[in-house]
Parts: sequence; C-alpha cells; structure tokens
Amino acid sequence: MPTLDQVNTFLDTTKDAREYKRAMAVKLLLLEFEPRDIAELLHVTESFVSKWKRLSFEHGVDIFVLKYQGYQGYLTSEQRQSITEWIKAQGIWNIDDLVAFVRTTYGIEFKSRQSYHDLFAEAGITWKRAQSQHPDKDADRIAAKKKRLRRC
Repeated sequence: MPTLDQVNTFLDTTKDAREYKRAMAVKLLLLEFEPRDIAELLHVTESFVSKWKRLSFEHGVDIFVLKYQGYQGYLTSEQRQSITEWIKAQGIWNIDDLVAFVRTTYGIEFKSRQSYHDLFAEAGITWKRAQSQHPDKDADRIAAKKKRLRRC
C-alpha cells in the first residue's frame, strides 16, 4: 500500500498527465475522498479510481508509470538514409519504382502510399507546383471569371 509521501514524491517527479491523473486519484483516496467525488474532480470514471487504487495497493507507486515506449518503425534510420540516397540518384522519380526498391531491398511493403511520399519528402522531392502568385490575385483570371458569371 503506498503512503501519501510516496504518492506526493511521484506527483512531484512525473511530467506525464496520464501518470499524474492515476497518482492523483490514489492520493485523493488516501486523503479519504469518496470515489464518486474523485471521479468527478478528475473527469474519470469510478472504475478508473477503483482500478488504480487496487493496482497501487498491490504494486506500489511504480505502477503509475506508462509502459508503452512508442512505435518501432519498419525502417532503421540507416535504411531510411540509404533509401533517400537512392531516390536522389534516380533521374526520374516514380512511386512504383520506390515501392519495388523498398520491397526487394528490405522486404518491406507499406500499407499506406503516404509512407512512400514521406520518403520522397525526406529526399527533397515533392509534387506540389509553385504558383507565382495566388490565383485570386491574377487580374486576367478574375476578369475571365466575371465574364463567365455574367453570361449565366
């Protein structure tokens, strides 16, 4: 069972809001608040309060720490660098060629084509066209649009 001092120490050291909310629920229980009131104060359910009470009483304050360490990408940074260099060496850029290169070289095929577009972006390749000025500022275009609208 954690003590109030242990929970306070944890609250002083954590920077994650989810960990903080878990510990705060237990702290308020130790201060003899009702679970219903705690749930209302923290905008959680009573089952949330009950869960973290039970877990902290079984395992101590270390249970509040998030276990998720993030998503491990398919490619290492060295592989991404190698692909970027390959893209830059190509004379013509084609997404199907990139898909084939990644599949044959690394045995990976992304579910989303956006991942391949991201690789092109890392290599400095983009499909966006630059405009010299905003289309609404082009006097000829505005005049042609007005002329079309008058005919209607």
